[in-house]
Amino acid sequence: MKIPARVLSLIILFALVFSGICGCSGNVADTTDGTTDAVTQTDTESETEEEMDVPQIVLIDGQSVKISVTCDSDAYPNAAGKLASALEVRYGCTVPQTPGSAEISVVFKKSGTRDDWSITADRESVIFASGSGVAATAAVEAFLRLYTFGTDMTLSVPEGEVLSYNYARDKIDNSGYLSYIPSSEVSLIDTNGKGKIMSPEWIDSLIIVELRPLTASIGGQLRNSYDLLDFYAEAGVNCVWLTPIYEYGPGGNGYGNTGVHRIGENLTGTSDQERGWEEMRKFVDHAHEKGIYVLFDVITWGVMKGTELTKSHPDWFSGEAWGNDAFNWKNEELKEWFTQRCVENIMKTGADGFRCDCEPNYTGYALFEDVRQRLADQGKYVIIISEDGSDRRRTYDFEQDGVLWYAVKDRGGVYSDPLVWYVDGGLDIVESVKTGKGLGAASVQNTKKAGSAKYYTNCITNHDYQRRIVKGNRLRIGYAAITAPFIPLWYMGDEFNCTWQPAVQYDITVQYEDAEKPSNRRFLEDVKRMIAVRRTYKDIFEYWPDDHRKTNVCAVQVAQDTGLTAYARYAGNKAVLILPNNNEAADPYLTATVPLAECGIDGFSKYRLTDLWSGEELCVLDRQSVEELSTYVPYESFAMILIEGIE
Repeated sequence: MKIPARVLSLIILFALVFSGICGCSGNVADTTDGTTDAVTQTDTESETEEEMDVPQIVLIDGQSVKISVTCDSDAYPNAAGKLASALEVRYGCTVPQTPGSAEISVVFKKSGTRDDWSITADRESVIFASGSGVAATAAVEAFLRLYTFGTDMTLSVPEGEVLSYNYARDKIDNSGYLSYIPSSEVSLIDTNGKGKIMSPEWIDSLIIVELRPLTASIGGQLRNSYDLLDFYAEAGVNCVWLTPIYEYGPGGNGYGNTGVHRIGENLTGTSDQERGWEEMRKFVDHAHEKGIYVLFDVITWGVMKGTELTKSHPDWFSGEAWGNDAFNWKNEELKEWFTQRCVENIMKTGADGFRCDCEPNYTGYALFEDVRQRLADQGKYVIIISEDGSDRRRTYDFEQDGVLWYAVKDRGGVYSDPLVWYVDGGLDIVESVKTGKGLGAASVQNTKKAGSAKYYTNCITNHDYQRRIVKGNRLRIGYAAITAPFIPLWYMGDEFNCTWQPAVQYDITVQYEDAEKPSNRRFLEDVKRMIAVRRTYKDIFEYWPDDHRKTNVCAVQVAQDTGLTAYARYAGNKAVLILPNNNEAADPYLTATVPLAECGIDGFSKYRLTDLWSGEELCVLDRQSVEELSTYVPYESFAMILIEGIE
């Protein structure tokens, strides 16, 4: 995004650019080691007198409306209508939409490439030029967020270029935030406060995506799936949970397989087991080079009928599970064999842990506790995730579904009829965190221990879901997970709103080409921006108290009925307001009362406010003025506003 010369000297070089969004009124609020594209800067570092005195063009002054909003050759009427409607709400006026009916014409024009847009102004016109309807809408939302913030009843813009976005220049790359910490250098965290679960420090930074390379259009066999890792590194995802890597066998699909000792030829491209495990090692090595941790999905219920394992060790099996041969976990020889194979899987490949299907319902806690300890004895520190809820006393760092309100729906109910609990499921996000409502294992949700563990995921989707639920909704993936006090977890493709079918998602190919469609690309850039914010402000978004109920979150009062609870996350002299709009009929301008005391930042006389979608400074306010603010928030999205105490 290009910014006019009068403000370029105010922009810190790391400024992160949200898909089409960058403003004209200041700088980003903090420094970062990330490599998200910076705002293009001119050769001149300091402003000239002429630049400091750029004329302002008044568009609305109280009830005096000097503009009309029109479209050139029917260009983007929806975006034009969105702008006019929002301005009428904000300023309490009528904005004419007839050409020549006002002193200044705001005109929407088709111009440039598909994803790009610009806004320029002179004394007679303000031109919104863009290459598509999606880009035109992005331009409108950027303009409204940055130029109509606050309560001033005058709307003015600088003469010349107001705002611009160029995808080739401004595309976000979050890979610079990621780094792999080898076990030889890692510090350990006492996850349950009793020394029973010692987690590697990188657990604090996890954003997890579940991957099935075989059904990813830019994946397939491991040797063809490196681009998949590169894609997620650019997004800022630092952990992938691989669906089962094991040999399927007749009738198997991975979750039914021939055993934990055999890797699948369909994944490795070779029937030679040693070469197959080496292919996995290379894949894991590439992931680590990108700063991504890798988890294997391990199956403990049994194996497919008629496998070599059942023939050679019939005493290891008893009865059936999922229509196939069930392991007999009373057999000590089986336990030892399985434990050794799990340890070997990690040591051979360098992978970083396990997601344990159906656990702790089959092996309980002792087996994977032993796996963890044997790996630690060899200097390898991992995380181990249970699918079902665990008691957190030992073994499992956290469960797959940290947020699951069993009083309303069990896991199967969510899979068949998906919802996001904090958007669609009736759970208040702040109440849930503070009381433990809907968190953790079903066995503890109605006890004093509810929500008292250190880490919880918010699993938005996974391979078992029978339809997609995110579908381009920024609230479901952002407000409920990425900016929330949880470890975000979702199934591949949700980050760009992939095409889907109503069936178990595990079996459906994810078309990564969908990410190139205009609306999908914009959504992906939005998700990347959310992740960039989370990773930039680690002290706020990666804060994990021993008791999750003491998390740094509080409710924010909003005057309008938005359908969801607004919240703030905070640390030190900073707070980030997350203001959602889930009410299509609501006023898009939300008025929020800032909880300065609850955020621990009430002791300052001046505050800097920054729009975190663009990284642009909005204003500096005194103590009294900052207590209430008004900002534009489109439907199914949310505001991210940083408030810093500076004096």
